[in-house]
Amino acid sequence: MKTILAMVRPPAALVLLIFAALGMAQAGEIDKVHPLFTTVLLILAAGFTNATCLNDITDESIDRVNFAGRGSRPLVEGSARPNDLFVIAAVAGAASLLLGWSVDWRVGLVVGAGLLLNVAYSVPPIRLADRGGLATALLPLGYVVVPFLVGAFSAAPTLSREGFLLLAGLYLSFAGRIILKDFRDVEGDARFGKRTFLLRHGRLATCRASAGLWLSGALFVPLLFPGSALLPASAVLVASILWALHRLAGVADKDRQLKIIWCIACAGRGLSLLMLTGYTLESSGWTAAAQAWFVAALTLSIAGLFYAEFAKDFAAADTGRARRESAGLRI
Repeated sequence: MKTILAMVRPPAALVLLIFAALGMAQAGEIDKVHPLFTTVLLILAAGFTNATCLNDITDESIDRVNFAGRGSRPLVEGSARPNDLFVIAAVAGAASLLLGWSVDWRVGLVVGAGLLLNVAYSVPPIRLADRGGLATALLPLGYVVVPFLVGAFSAAPTLSREGFLLLAGLYLSFAGRIILKDFRDVEGDARFGKRTFLLRHGRLATCRASAGLWLSGALFVPLLFPGSALLPASAVLVASILWALHRLAGVADKDRQLKIIWCIACAGRGLSLLMLTGYTLESSGWTAAAQAWFVAALTLSIAGLFYAEFAKDFAAADTGRARRESAGLRI
């Protein structure tokens, strides 16, 4: 059971659930506990477990470099064997597919496509994970498109124009986030010859590409929420992300890089929650003024946490700089 929970990876699974909730929201089913927290949740958890198991099996050598001593990979810490993960992957994939088809044939097709992507991403000879920019372009299909469509088709038989626009914006924004994953894995990727975007083009180009993707995703907000309080709210968070990327481009220390990337990821999740909040408040009949006040308060909370973490980073950087200067004087 511990191994299964480790493979579900709750923080990432929560992101999938948010995207599924947005899929349901644009279909007008934001206030339904079922199917979001029943069939949709089980489908996504099982499908994601299939993906993580396959990826951990094929990336075991790389993970032993990138995750040594971190206790987040069962194969690395020795709590599971590759055969164990293969069995879990097979059972989880079958469960996800069967449950998807039991909900709707459209959901079944989406889940089936997602499982094929899991195999293509991790397993040779295709192994998209080794293909740099192509991996960055395709990975959001599993993280964004599959859960969004599972949620949408669990609520309605078709996807509206608004649904397509929302999906496009979420896809681009998440691509801006996922391209930064290479910073965490750079040592193992370099040692084993993975041609990631970061290794091929460098830190500055990666941060610029991420900024371009975030901006492209943000352009869909005015189309989706014209005249809404979400416009200035999203602008605040996107501007914060762009500022963080500027900081990231100039930081060489890996621990500080990962802290900045974590802040960017939190701001991205906050942006998705803002959109979900917008749909929820509108469907609940809140007045425009009440919605604006609530969105403003939520935005200030998210931005406040974001900049509070950066204040800690600045303090830690100043402390480290002072220690180095002091050591230089003693020498």
